[in-house]
Amino acid sequence: MAILIILPEKQAEEVRNLLLQKIPDEQIFIWPEIGAAENIEIAVTWNHSHGIFGQFPNLKLIASYGAGVDHIFADPDLPKEIPVSRFVADSLSRQMADYVAGAILAHRLRLVDYREYQAAGHWTPHAPRAGNRVTILGLGELGSRTAEQLTRMDFEVSGWSRSRKSLDNCTCYAGRKELGIAVNDADYVVCLLPLTAETRGILNRNLFNMMKEGAYLINAARGDHLVVDDLLDALYQGRLAGACLDVFEIEPLPGDSPLWRHPRILITPHIASISRSDDMADYILENYQALRGGTPLANLVDSALGY
Repeated sequence: MAILIILPEKQAEEVRNLLLQKIPDEQIFIWPEIGAAENIEIAVTWNHSHGIFGQFPNLKLIASYGAGVDHIFADPDLPKEIPVSRFVADSLSRQMADYVAGAILAHRLRLVDYREYQAAGHWTPHAPRAGNRVTILGLGELGSRTAEQLTRMDFEVSGWSRSRKSLDNCTCYAGRKELGIAVNDADYVVCLLPLTAETRGILNRNLFNMMKEGAYLINAARGDHLVVDDLLDALYQGRLAGACLDVFEIEPLPGDSPLWRHPRILITPHIASISRSDDMADYILENYQALRGGTPLANLVDSALGY
C-alpha cells in the first residue's frame, strides 16, 4: 500500500512527516511523485487536477483535505466506484463556531465601524445593534456545533437543512418549503451548507427577499452558494444591512472584485475553519488502518448527495 498526497508543498510535507512518525515503513508520496502507480491505494487531495485518479488501478480511497468534498465531485473523470471521505475533526467545528460568533459580535458591537472611526480620528459612540435571532443554513458537523455555541451565548437559534434534524434549544426546519420560514425573522443568516447542485446559488435574490429587512448575512461555506450581484443589489436596496464573506467563487478573490471595496462587506481569506496537519494525519491514519484491517472506512460521503 502507498499513500499519495496532493496538496500545496508546505501542507503536504507536514502531513507526510506526521504520518511517517506513525507508519515509518509505508510509502508516502507527494504529487507529482507517485512511485509505482499500481501501489497507490489512498489519495489525499485538495483541488486536484481533474482526471488524475484514473491512472491508479488499485486506488481504494480518495480523502478530502477538508470538510468539503465538492472539489472532488467536480472532477468529471472521477472514478465512480472509489469511496470518498471528508475530514471531520473537533478542531474544525470549534474554529467555525468561533468564527461565526465573532462575525456576529463584530457586527453587533460595530467593531468594524469603530475601526473606520479610529482611522478618521472620530469619537463616535453608538449603542450595540439590536437583534438576537440567528438562522444557520446547514446543520451538519459544523452547523450543529455552531448552533450549540450560539445557544450558550444566549442567541435564539434556528436551523435549516435538507432533511429534518433535532438539536437541543434549536428550532429546526427542513426542505425548500420551510426555507422562507427559517429565515424570515432572523437577524443573522449563516450559510454552512455543503455545496451541491441543489444548494449552488442558494444565497440569491429570492432568499434575500424572504429575509427580514436589515438582516446580516454570513457565508463561511462555499463561494458558489452566493450570487454576488444579488447580494450587491440587496445591500444597495437596503434589504440587507451587510455581509461577512469568508469564501468566494474564485480564490484568492480577484483585486478588481467590487466586494473588496464595499463599505458594508467584511472579507476574510477563507480562514473560518482551517485543517490542522496533526488532525489530518490522524484522519488519514484511521482509514489507512481500516483498509489494512478490512474494517469499515470512516467519514464516507454519499456520492449521490455530494456530502
